[in-house]
Amino acid sequence: MGTAQFGFDYGINNKRGKIPATEVSDILSTAGKHSIDTLDTAYGYGESEEVIGKFINSSHSHWKIISKLPICDDGEVAGKLFHSLNRLNASLLYGYLIHSFESYRNNKKIWLALEKQKIEGRVEKIGFSLYHPLELESLLEDDLKIDIIQIPFSVFDQRFASYLPELKKRGIEIYARSIFLQGLVFKKPDELSGAFKGIKSKIEQLNILSAKCNVSIASLCISFALNNEFIGKAIVGIDNIKHLNETIEASESSLSLRNITVQLTQLKVDDEKIILPFNWGSQRVAAL
Repeated sequence: MGTAQFGFDYGINNKRGKIPATEVSDILSTAGKHSIDTLDTAYGYGESEEVIGKFINSSHSHWKIISKLPICDDGEVAGKLFHSLNRLNASLLYGYLIHSFESYRNNKKIWLALEKQKIEGRVEKIGFSLYHPLELESLLEDDLKIDIIQIPFSVFDQRFASYLPELKKRGIEIYARSIFLQGLVFKKPDELSGAFKGIKSKIEQLNILSAKCNVSIASLCISFALNNEFIGKAIVGIDNIKHLNETIEASESSLSLRNITVQLTQLKVDDEKIILPFNWGSQRVAAL
């Protein structure tokens, strides 16, 4: 479960803002009952880590938690990690990822600092949260002993698809995020304007396929990630209990949708102004 919504306003369809802490508790309790065991957060996700930590402390529940290191110098890595651990009420993280590839490229000692935290038992697995295939190519050339790679992957954004077999071969856990493209897949075609008009036909095709198969768009998008043999887990952000239950139902139907994976693959979009949310800028306002 992605938890950015626990810390700040997040998502193109998010009209309510940050999820109240009391509702977060209900969401996490329900998720735990349905065998969702991993939470994805970050130092930079506002109050997300703190909200999760309070829930864990009060519920005495156990989760695999993956957090992310903010931009910092190598000498600050331990301090940032300790701060995250304190906010999460945890002594160990399942995963700790470099959130900014640029910070690693500018100072590769940051990776050595992460390896030290792993050796000292504060982190079980380390890795990177990436945005561009070129970043991954650079990491593969550096031949680091990476445990986890988190990438954007969706019916529209398939830029990393060709690299997945090599990552799996190296024993790297692959996490697919942004499978709903921050909610863009749910927008009605007529609601799109500006640069988003370039994806209108793809969204229309997705809606047609949804109607033809008599399944939700969420089911199609989740199945596209989960039916990929190389992807270990899909990260889904949750807005409320209703959304959580719909997501659980959608994931349960994913296996039955394997036969339409080829059709979903044909929805690929190459325009990074559309498939990379940080490029949306003012177009995000137009889309809303």
